[in-house]
Amino acid sequence: MKINTYVDFLLAYNENVNLVSKKSTRETVNTLISESLLLKKHLSTRLVIDAGSGSGLLGIPLAISFPEKKIVLIETVQKKVKFLKLAVEKLVLKNTTVWGGPVQEYMQRQNNSVGTLVSRGFPHIEVLADYVLKKAIKELILITAPQKINKIKKMVAYIRQSSYNIPSRDNLIIFKMENVSRET
Repeated sequence: MKINTYVDFLLAYNENVNLVSKKSTRETVNTLISESLLLKKHLSTRLVIDAGSGSGLLGIPLAISFPEKKIVLIETVQKKVKFLKLAVEKLVLKNTTVWGGPVQEYMQRQNNSVGTLVSRGFPHIEVLADYVLKKAIKELILITAPQKINKIKKMVAYIRQSSYNIPSRDNLIIFKMENVSRET
């Protein structure tokens, strides 16, 4: 199964290049992947953009699960960009591309608003929320801490929002914003 190949590759690569915690085990990585796959039922577009992909724990499992969707992995840290490109090649993910640069640069080049922006642990979610406000994307789905959402609540007050608990985690939620006004 491709997920197992990805986990093996990630853990082996991590021994030489720090991508995830050195304490990460197959079990902890699989837990993170399971949490990431909770987004599957919330994605409604054919284009999925993973902002701050890191080691691919969000975007790569989605790419494996949705071969019909176009997945873009965005990362600024070059050692992680290199890993993502190698992982995409090793897993033969023909639906996946890697963008080595800031999400802002990638989004400037987009000329449609039909995609979904996803992220896990992105440090400045207000930057991502702004793309929903500007109608540059259809939806934004985050795996994040509830406190981070409180920082943008006023900013996105008129955007349709949904929040979902992640089983066995008090400190994480799935938060979805859709580019549809509550008034419509």
